[in-house]
Amino acid sequence: MNISFVVSTLKRSGPTNQLFNLIKYLDKEKFCIQIITLSPECLDSRFLDFLSLGVEVISLNQNRWRGLLGVKSRLNSILSISKPDVIHSHGIRADYLVSRLKMAVPKFSTVHNFPQLDYPKRYGFLLGWLMVLVHTKTMKRFDCCVGVSDSVVANLRQFGVSNSISVRNGVDEDFILSKKKTIKKAILRKDLKLPAEGEIWVSSGHLSNIKDPLFLINLWKTNFFQNDKRHLVLVGNGELFEICKRYCDGQTNIHLIGRVVNVADYLCASDFYISASKAEGFPMAVIEALACGLPV
Repeated sequence: MNISFVVSTLKRSGPTNQLFNLIKYLDKEKFCIQIITLSPECLDSRFLDFLSLGVEVISLNQNRWRGLLGVKSRLNSILSISKPDVIHSHGIRADYLVSRLKMAVPKFSTVHNFPQLDYPKRYGFLLGWLMVLVHTKTMKRFDCCVGVSDSVVANLRQFGVSNSISVRNGVDEDFILSKKKTIKKAILRKDLKLPAEGEIWVSSGHLSNIKDPLFLINLWKTNFFQNDKRHLVLVGNGELFEICKRYCDGQTNIHLIGRVVNVADYLCASDFYISASKAEGFPMAVIEALACGLPV
């Protein structure tokens, strides 16, 4: 069976990690996998990780929103050659393009969020709600929309997307069985230059308004000012990174780590996981923490 996945980019993120896990465990003797990305890859891309799986990756290298008609034509040309048995898209742009392809091929979309909670917070009220209306209308054109949780599907059906089922997100078995879990917490803390003593509360993910890291920082400054028994560790990068940095200035028990590839190390070195996210379809960061044995 030939499967073509269409996504915006392979930037390291929850949806990209889920796609990687899905493809990683597909039997390559039974499935021929093609990935088509719409935009240029950023520095923090998993492009090479996907190539290591032995799958074909094609990038259209197009601007995020301009030239949609040209992208549609190129996408159609590529798919006409690869002749997929199934087309599977992730994200609003990929969904929009795939839903309008004139190909008699089953089309699936994976929905990772609550559009009416996500888009207005990310893009502003007017543009955000326009995106909600466009995306939910687009979803109805698919043979099937797969929500990453039961609540995502229940929400989609409120918008009339009745062609939806749920398949929950999961954690890669290799992540759970990581050798890092066998290393003592004290050694991990030393290697990561984290405090040897006291409780560590860790939060991981994109530093954005929807994840609300500033709430956590203010919470720590208000309740645990310079308290060396409780430390907050923020793992991740994003548009609020510099603001978070200024908020943390002089606060010795708040540690802004930035983006890392060894998130499991930080989870296993901590005592608790904490999230202030305003909306989640099914939070990968939280279930990864649970998989590492952390209370949330």
